[in-house]
Amino acid sequence: MLKTGIKKELMFFTRSFKMGGIIIAAIGIAVLSPLMMKLSGMMLNSLESFDASDLDNGVSINITLESAAGRELRTEDMVSLEPGDIMSVFGDDNLAPLGILSAFGDTTSTFLLIFMIVTMSGAGGELKKRSMIIPRNAGLSTKLYVLPKFLVYPLAAAVFSFIAIISAGAVTKLVFASVYELDIIKLLLIALIAAVYNAFMITLYFTLGLCTARAGIATIILYGGGAVLSLLFASFGADKFHPFALKNEAQNILMSGGSDVSNLMSSGEADMINIWGSVGVSLLIMILCYFITVFVISAKKVDNRGGDEINL
Repeated sequence: MLKTGIKKELMFFTRSFKMGGIIIAAIGIAVLSPLMMKLSGMMLNSLESFDASDLDNGVSINITLESAAGRELRTEDMVSLEPGDIMSVFGDDNLAPLGILSAFGDTTSTFLLIFMIVTMSGAGGELKKRSMIIPRNAGLSTKLYVLPKFLVYPLAAAVFSFIAIISAGAVTKLVFASVYELDIIKLLLIALIAAVYNAFMITLYFTLGLCTARAGIATIILYGGGAVLSLLFASFGADKFHPFALKNEAQNILMSGGSDVSNLMSSGEADMINIWGSVGVSLLIMILCYFITVFVISAKKVDNRGGDEINL
């Protein structure tokens, strides 16, 4: 019966172009993020045509730094950035890893939102009153109804996310081939982090949606709550051994080493113990979510009647 349940979820997932739309979204994010970074660099590189010694064409940025104690004396420190300084910051060698980082951010936010919207029916929509019938006499128990959902959808989110990050790395290498050396090990690790994080979020989404039969509300809560929880954990310094710590570690992997600008943006070298610990905690929570969902649905009284009873 498990095979039948998985087949049912796959058929439900692939119909009406649901899976196709998700694949297109993943590929679009993977391709557009590096390309947008390349386009931004090309636009900024056009400033190289300016002559800094020419007062008419010279470009400088003045930053005023004024201390609170020195306001009365109006003491100011002026920092001037010439076009060459700007180009050193926004050069291709710095924009290349930002292209992958942008793809990672879009994959763990925009792609996640699209995935949740597309799978609303499977994540609680069919549990609404009189719209879901579990044929117990055919052997499909609550466990066999829930388990295929927790296998198909989180796994699909993980696979598509992994492919999206790998594709983003390939596109980045293609458009920044002259200045960027792609580290395959780092790219695979970042892709794994994106896959685990999205699988975790989709598992939470299905748990909340199936337990409440309100997939729309679950989408709003998780999409907004993910960002809020990340900020809360960061503000309290709780950046170890939980799923939301994975996003920070992905940034550390990408931005560590390299140029001075990369070191400035980096919050430290990647912590492999934290990464693998967070992956393990995520998997444990996903397993726990399955048992919670089965318990809640089993405790509910599902009304499968098609209409009001008629007294003869």
